[in-house]
Amino acid sequence: MISPIRSATRSIVFPHVMKTAGTSLIAWIQRHFHYHEILFTATTWPELLRLPRGALSGKRFVRGHFGSGIVKIFGEDKGFTPIAVLRDPIERVVSHFWHLKFAPEAHPFPFVRPAHFTIEQFVEHPATQCVVSNYQTANFSATLDSQSASATDPPAELRALEEVSAVDLEGAKAFIDSCAVVGVTEELPALMSRLSHCFGFYPKQRLPRLRSYRPAEPIANAVLEKIRELNAVDFELYQYVRERAQVPARLFSIAERVNPNAVGPDGMLRWVAGMPYWGDGWSDVMADERKKHIWSLEPSASLEFVVRPGECYTLLFSLQRFVTPLQKECFSVLCNGKEVSIVPVFSINGDDQEVSAVVLGPAETDTLTITFRVTTLFAFQQITEKDPSTLRRGVALSGINLLASHPGTAFDAPTAQPAPNGPVDS
Repeated sequence: MISPIRSATRSIVFPHVMKTAGTSLIAWIQRHFHYHEILFTATTWPELLRLPRGALSGKRFVRGHFGSGIVKIFGEDKGFTPIAVLRDPIERVVSHFWHLKFAPEAHPFPFVRPAHFTIEQFVEHPATQCVVSNYQTANFSATLDSQSASATDPPAELRALEEVSAVDLEGAKAFIDSCAVVGVTEELPALMSRLSHCFGFYPKQRLPRLRSYRPAEPIANAVLEKIRELNAVDFELYQYVRERAQVPARLFSIAERVNPNAVGPDGMLRWVAGMPYWGDGWSDVMADERKKHIWSLEPSASLEFVVRPGECYTLLFSLQRFVTPLQKECFSVLCNGKEVSIVPVFSINGDDQEVSAVVLGPAETDTLTITFRVTTLFAFQQITEKDPSTLRRGVALSGINLLASHPGTAFDAPTAQPAPNGPVDS
């Protein structure tokens, strides 16, 4: 059996603290790994402990609400490099309240959802103190030298199925010191720049849009002061992280940035959803019953490929679907900012999947930026009430092939022609 392809970057473990922009940061990081290398099936300790034997084999990006105890399983001895992100404690608590009130997923505090339950009650309620008071320090309080995480003798926090430990500022600082890169939500561009340099990530750092449920309404100063009092240790750790972020991490070298998608010696390149990529504007990989694909989440979503200057190429791309056929009517493709003509090739499974081609003129640089453009994004909920998804999307892309082609078949920046009409499964 051929071993799965391994991504170039180092293995990463990211204990994600809720409401620190971790979801958006994860979406950006995991585009640099192969789909099979990412631990999707568990983001909490209970889910992790229920996984069958062998489920962790080959995983190289582990992220979730595990707290720093996760490094006892995915630690430096296993080749994993930890990273951490904190947020201003007051902002994090306020964001957590609105998330618990409006986010659709289930959580252990359903009494927060009713309209009459206020943030004042949230801050004071005994059951919510675990997420209101020094939550970030507690997440990072499992020390690196505590009990072994063997199958026969798991550490206490694993046995209790908890994500956090008792608040231990020194233990949390020790974990922060072990991380290659740390940062705060309020300084995300600087954090992403450090991550890019340390791990060789895509140099154009731009996060997907953040998920926020917070309404634009003021909060009483008395409530904010109460949150501050309850998070005195978190504020100390937060300041420690801000200072630590200015100092290069020990023992971690700077990684060379290498685009994972380059034309080979045979003049060919094949990319499918689930492989690493450089680019912007895409969703996480969708692995449904049809085929893996990524959705464009911006009117213009791009992918970058390394080619040989002076050579002509034929671009073949496979589209899974649009949200609505109207988007197909206004769909276009650009190469290095110039609109190009789309030629339909064939359809698979009754137009479920359509393959189209573009013939490109001689490459002027060693990078081709292919942009997939729709004029408007739609959510499936706008199309059918049976689908609850409110995520606004454009086109679902399955794969791309670049083939070096004969110069006589190429032409430079032709006028775009719309793809032909046809039934689209929406």
